[in-house]
Amino acid sequence: MDNTNYIALSRQMALWKQMDIISNNMANMNTAGYKGGDAVFTTYLAETEGGASDMVGNPLSFTQDFGVYKNFAEGMISSTGNALDAAIQGDAFFAVETPDGEMYTRKGQFTLNENGAIVTPEGNYLLSENGMPFFIAPGESEINITESGEVMTENGSLGRIRIASFADNQKLLKVADTLFSNTDGNAMTLNDGDYRVIHKSIEKSNVDPISEMTKMIKVQRSYEYVQQMIDEEHERLSNTIQAYSQLA
Repeated sequence: MDNTNYIALSRQMALWKQMDIISNNMANMNTAGYKGGDAVFTTYLAETEGGASDMVGNPLSFTQDFGVYKNFAEGMISSTGNALDAAIQGDAFFAVETPDGEMYTRKGQFTLNENGAIVTPEGNYLLSENGMPFFIAPGESEINITESGEVMTENGSLGRIRIASFADNQKLLKVADTLFSNTDGNAMTLNDGDYRVIHKSIEKSNVDPISEMTKMIKVQRSYEYVQQMIDEEHERLSNTIQAYSQLA
């Protein structure tokens, strides 16, 4: 296989990855706290057999997967009236305890488990400032969360929510659709930053469905374009081989 086909295949693989990211964004456009992503690629020129170019005469270049850009733009804050819902306005994350250790989320839809602990829908414990779960005592019904993240009931304060901020959000590793883990060397501060907690509200997904649909159409067209180029290159090679065989 010559460079022209390798180049085309590298582009198709990149488009497949981009389509996968777009599909995941579309699937989570109604998921609270979800942060959309986009594929990042780099290209470099490569010499092709016979100086081949694309169908409009541009030189061909390899497409190399560079990574995924995570869009941490704030989603719309929506009031729910649920006493266990909370949204963060500002650059920060709720800290939760998972089976794999402490992780971070913007999804503030919480509930109580059978032991009275405040947990995520997946069962992860919401952590307090000292790293411990919150427990609501039997009979306590008035739950309030202040702008600083302090959880209170009619019997007093249960402590502040553990809220994390990071030096570089792009260094966070996406573990699940709304769950992130920190990476080595990415400085973290706790309960210190320009943020406020909005009680009885959630942050909606920051995915713009119209934008994602437009991207999906463009990716589909690009894939078809590359496939057409592969087909034309295959036809060119077949014709060349046939012409040489007739001369032999």
